[in-house]
Amino acid sequence: MNTRAMLGGWAALTLWLCAGCASTVENYGLHDHFSGSEAVAGATSTPGQCANTANAVWVEGASFHECIRYFPSSDFKGGRVDRAIVFMEGDVLVGRGESSPNYEKWTPQRELDAAELEQRRSGTAYLTLARPGVDGSSGDQKRRRTHYETLVMNAALDAIKARYRIREFGLVGQSGGGGLVAALIAERRDVICAVSSSGVTSVVFRARAAGRTTDFTGTPFRDVWDPIDQLPRVKPMAGFRMFVTSDETDTDVDFGSQNDYVQAALKAGLPIRQIMVHGAGSRHHQTYRIGNRVVEDCMLGVSSDRIVRTYSGMENLYNHMTVLAAHERAFAEGRSNDDALVGGAAGGGVDGTPDRDATIAR
Repeated sequence: MNTRAMLGGWAALTLWLCAGCASTVENYGLHDHFSGSEAVAGATSTPGQCANTANAVWVEGASFHECIRYFPSSDFKGGRVDRAIVFMEGDVLVGRGESSPNYEKWTPQRELDAAELEQRRSGTAYLTLARPGVDGSSGDQKRRRTHYETLVMNAALDAIKARYRIREFGLVGQSGGGGLVAALIAERRDVICAVSSSGVTSVVFRARAAGRTTDFTGTPFRDVWDPIDQLPRVKPMAGFRMFVTSDETDTDVDFGSQNDYVQAALKAGLPIRQIMVHGAGSRHHQTYRIGNRVVEDCMLGVSSDRIVRTYSGMENLYNHMTVLAAHERAFAEGRSNDDALVGGAAGGGVDGTPDRDATIAR
């Protein structure tokens, strides 16, 4: 074989071996669509690159060094935020090998718009915190539901807290993000409200119920960082409350695994309430719009009984969340004592412009 042919063969072999290898994370512009292939392969960054990325924090520890992006509402521009709601998206990868179909439809601008909408509804500063390996964050989403992901996200919250001098958080997450909420409350003492929407909170239980011998990610059970196992470590701040939004017919994260966590949390003495709702999508899995309303009402100080009564039986695609949010905010602030919407919102009958986010999903 001549030298040129040999070099060509080595080049082809290198390309084959590196298919799916991590590369430098893309610095997405406002209207750039997120890359599914980057989410599958994972991505790396450096402190210098991270410093030149909008709305990003560099975090490092003994087992990680990542650049984590976040998408804040406009009130963060003032440089100081006393209280903030942090939302974490669901899993982007289907198993380990491909990204979910809707992921590439999203851009940083859409994330910012979503944060701004939630802030306007509740009046509380709001941001979406991108998980490792997706939405412009460096890292590897194939390592989700391991200690690595919890450590990275906890460090990112610390960095954001220091940057904006945040005193307390409300955490909310959908699916895999809901599992992170349950994992993070064992690490932190500054979370006043926590909401897991259809969350992967009892990882091993879920996988075993499906007849699996590893997590759905392929991670062996011994390497899973299971939120239910962290319950003995949860030592919340005074006034802490937790809610779980669930659909009994959820065929993605089954209700049994969600309920397993709730019952264990109750046994551990945590102030947790489960709200039965109607999830969106063919798997009845999306409950994040309700989860956002619940955490926002919790941050406003609405009683747990009222929150459960208001959102029980609600459709995630309920089309007047903005009207309902204004109603509950007025009640919390003492500007109204009208209970007309409580317990009746799920059935409709509310006047107002339909919400533009009701048909948008990841």
